[in-house]
Amino acid sequence: MTEVFSEENRLIVLRTGLNQPDGMLLRSVLEAQDIYAFLANENVAGMNEGLYANLMVYAHDLERANAALQKVATMPRCAIPVRRDEDGEEIACRHCGSERVHPFEGVVPTIIPGVKITTRKGEAWYHCLQCDSYFKNSLSRLASIPVALMWGGALAGLTLFVIWVIEFLRWL
Repeated sequence: MTEVFSEENRLIVLRTGLNQPDGMLLRSVLEAQDIYAFLANENVAGMNEGLYANLMVYAHDLERANAALQKVATMPRCAIPVRRDEDGEEIACRHCGSERVHPFEGVVPTIIPGVKITTRKGEAWYHCLQCDSYFKNSLSRLASIPVALMWGGALAGLTLFVIWVIEFLRWL
């Protein structure tokens, strides 16, 4: 029982206010140096916006952890502006889910050799800083076709039902 509360088993907060990817990055750097690190609130920070994780290490590993993370810097949350779409939702990468995206203008590389897409300022093209992918944040022109077909079918069914009721009442 005394081993649990000893001074060397005490956890000390090394970095605070980390989002989940930054916390995992710093934890992997420490674990590569054989320093056990604990990320408090890791899962809660990944699920909820505005909640952040704390990186903790044992008290006896504090000097080694500070030395290992001396050259590692994470981008402050205020350095990357939060970009929101028309609905007020944060724009996130479609490949990795990162919110570290910025508007892109220029030539977008494609998987087809020789085919390039040129974008201009004001178009909804974004570049992800996390996975280095390009994506367009807009619905395709045909995105509303299933809804239109559903409404068309519902109105056609309603029309046929009204015609059937009129014919039935005429038959009586």
